[in-house]
Amino acid sequence: MPDRDEFLAWSVRPVSRAKLLGVFAALIVLVTIAAVWLLAGPFMGMIAVLLLAGGCGPFFVRTSYRLTSDEVRVDSPFLRVRRPWSAFQRAYVGRSGVSLSPFPGRHVLEPYRSVMLRFGSLDRDQVLDWVRRFGPKEPVS
Repeated sequence: MPDRDEFLAWSVRPVSRAKLLGVFAALIVLVTIAAVWLLAGPFMGMIAVLLLAGGCGPFFVRTSYRLTSDEVRVDSPFLRVRRPWSAFQRAYVGRSGVSLSPFPGRHVLEPYRSVMLRFGSLDRDQVLDWVRRFGPKEPVS
């Protein structure tokens, strides 16, 4: 039986791993907002700010992850998730992280219902070990 106080915690900020891409993305966002503001007015400029912040924001902010024997927590300014391991039926391993899905197989809602655990600078084997120990009983694919 695992220790109740045992946990794995880390944080990821994607822009820190791709600084040049971050600079280009920030410039494109600022130029787009300025162009919309000047051409369509302040109201549309504010809508552009909201849309671009929502779409590009997760790339620029820090996301914290905490895995315990009971649950998965994901915290960022754009997303707060706290789900028990039992809510996940399948795990898909990708290049930059592992996606925990509540569906037994591929599903059209998977991008909206899954929880993505990005590896960041943490050793991917540590995260995968936790997913194998506490996560879905299906093999990690």
